[in-house]
Amino acid sequence: MQSPSERYAALDLGSNSFHLLLAEFRGQRMVRLHTDRAMVRLAEGLDAERNLDPAVSERALAALNRFQPVLDKLPTDHIRVVGTNTLRAAAANADGFLEEAESILGVPVEIISGIEEARLIYSGVMAAADGPPRLRCIIDIGGGSTELVRGSESPEQLQSLYMGCVSYSKRYFADGIISRQTINHFKHAQRAARAELQELQHMATEAEVVGCSGTIKAVSRVLNGGEVEDIRREDIDRLAQEVAQAEHIADLNLPYLDEERRPVFAAGLAILHAIFCELDIQRMEVSPYAIREGIVHDLAGRLHGGDRRADTVAWVMQRWQIDANQARRVSDTALKLLQQLRPGYPPEGRQRLRWAIQLHEVGLALTHSSFRKLGAFMIKHADLAGFSKGEQEHLSYLVRNQRGRIKHPKEHYGFHPSPDLLLCLRLGCIIHRDRTERTLQGINLADQGDAYRLQIEREWLDSSPAIEELLYQEEQHWQSQTRPLRLLAV
Repeated sequence: MQSPSERYAALDLGSNSFHLLLAEFRGQRMVRLHTDRAMVRLAEGLDAERNLDPAVSERALAALNRFQPVLDKLPTDHIRVVGTNTLRAAAANADGFLEEAESILGVPVEIISGIEEARLIYSGVMAAADGPPRLRCIIDIGGGSTELVRGSESPEQLQSLYMGCVSYSKRYFADGIISRQTINHFKHAQRAARAELQELQHMATEAEVVGCSGTIKAVSRVLNGGEVEDIRREDIDRLAQEVAQAEHIADLNLPYLDEERRPVFAAGLAILHAIFCELDIQRMEVSPYAIREGIVHDLAGRLHGGDRRADTVAWVMQRWQIDANQARRVSDTALKLLQQLRPGYPPEGRQRLRWAIQLHEVGLALTHSSFRKLGAFMIKHADLAGFSKGEQEHLSYLVRNQRGRIKHPKEHYGFHPSPDLLLCLRLGCIIHRDRTERTLQGINLADQGDAYRLQIEREWLDSSPAIEELLYQEEQHWQSQTRPLRLLAV
């Protein structure tokens, strides 16, 4: 029997439902041990100001309490919890909910971008794909967004659209009416979805089309006698026409339609049929895997030397021609200083510092005078494969504050910058400002409780007068911080 340490758990906090997956790897094959689902419809609770309704929050937290015993048996680094469209939209106003969720689950909730969601979906679907690599178009209709990915051995084009079965239900079927007199909400929803798909017709060209997740599986069961099988164009055309002629959602008399799915079925079908029409799809395979399986594969990769984030950082460095030698110099020095300051600093923090330094000069590719601001903006808003939005915000903060006045951070859930990492990065940048090699012999960084103490031998300072001046300036920059810096020449 496999030990619990070889198992992984993925929890997807989607806009329509929450999905839990417990899996383990036997050789190279992933085996699903346990799955669970809660139809939370988180997107229903999002108001115009992007606040979550307390009743919906309670419903969501109750689901997490149900999932928690499964997670409780695993090491925290074998668990990943991700929030998608609704939590992306509500992130600024959802701190209380996210904090309660973390207290229940014992691990943080990572908010991911739509493009990162698409990448994980692709990874999950490909884990169940048979045969040699071939061009595929992967489609996932969620509660708040729809992801489309085109690729062969790896994703080549990723799209995330703001349309989902819950958000479209609120927008077009809020009162349950599908069609009445001259108003046909189903056709209106279809047209809106087709408008979102403009300029994406190429995504399915000459590709094998694969759908996944709840909406597509629900449509497949209705069309295929309760079985999850391929969806054919002529069948979905007929189903769409039938649903469009119904007056109310309650009137839908469809075989094998799950009652939990009924309230959002019309909206999901309108989106799926629009995809078939706009992308000219004749047949869609349906995958048993989706984002949860992608999260598990990604998590296992992080723990076994295949971290996608490291590949992304390397790609950015090459793409923007970042000086790799300077990044190495600053990184080596900053990490040695961190070791002096906090010998037992968590590995994920050390990795964050390393990545921030590898990217700290990305803005120089476009501007010199404002390279810190531009670099921070690029890192915060770019689609960086493997990274959560919170991780990108941390990297952005470090890059923005690598020198000069330290900008006070606006802390919130998932974003509590470490002054230790910032200090070590800034000192590393100062010591190698002139892009030359220097040792730390004669330098010691320590925490005195109420202040940082940087002790440097006078001989070292005398050999680098410009660096000495920058260090005294740095001492001034830290006077406004909770823990100031004191420079001691000996």
